[in-house]
Amino acid sequence: MAKSFKDYEQEGWSKKASQYGRLVLPLTSQAFEPILASFGGLTGKRLLDVCTGPGHLAGEAAARGALVDAVDFSEAMVREAKARFSKGDAEALPYDDVSFDAVACCFGLLHLPEPAQGVREAYRVLRPGGRYSVTLWNGPERGGDLFKVILQTVSTIADMNVELPKAPPMFELSEPGRIEVLMSGAGFTYIQRIPIASAWRARRAEDIVELLNYGTVRMSLIMDLQKQEVRERIMEELVKAFRPYERGTGLEVGCSSIMATGVKPH
Repeated sequence: MAKSFKDYEQEGWSKKASQYGRLVLPLTSQAFEPILASFGGLTGKRLLDVCTGPGHLAGEAAARGALVDAVDFSEAMVREAKARFSKGDAEALPYDDVSFDAVACCFGLLHLPEPAQGVREAYRVLRPGGRYSVTLWNGPERGGDLFKVILQTVSTIADMNVELPKAPPMFELSEPGRIEVLMSGAGFTYIQRIPIASAWRARRAEDIVELLNYGTVRMSLIMDLQKQEVRERIMEELVKAFRPYERGTGLEVGCSSIMATGVKPH
């Protein structure tokens, strides 16, 4: 039986869990402050971090006084975490109704085959008056050069007709109005969209190779399905494409996102 999108995501992030903090966290953590600030004062609030990965956002929430639970579908990610974490499915959260004051999801919805179900689950476990905040990467047209350069380079060289599992488009929910539809459909009100400016920072252009190999699942799967000589050429061209972004002791490439936040009505 062929592997599903969820199978590949779970397997891929389990393999890459040990590298998350080094390669992915410096980028995703730029959304932590907007997410946590959206909940107001956290002292004594019960917060759930969905798709927590190794738990860095959850740890920051706990440091600010929240009573934190966190869930991820990758056992390896849960083992990387250092607090009260559970292996579980964001589309079927292992918690009772109306259990939390706040639910966070930092770049997690794009890893779900049914993101609308993930939003409904967040609504279910929230108490009336509770808030849900989720971050999403902008697509290459509005999100800066990181994804633009990667996708342009890979699609020019790679065979993009390789057989991939059916999956939601990666940037679909950041399109204007899309996440708002999912959230309002689940019952959320007072929905706001807030832009987040962020950037991928590295020492040199060659670091893009590690980011793709160990910091992504979808793109690294596309790469794995190419012939060896094609993979090598893609990596060579990516390094060339990012070389102009090098400045002095490092490089910085824009990669913006949005936060959508809404309230469960009383």
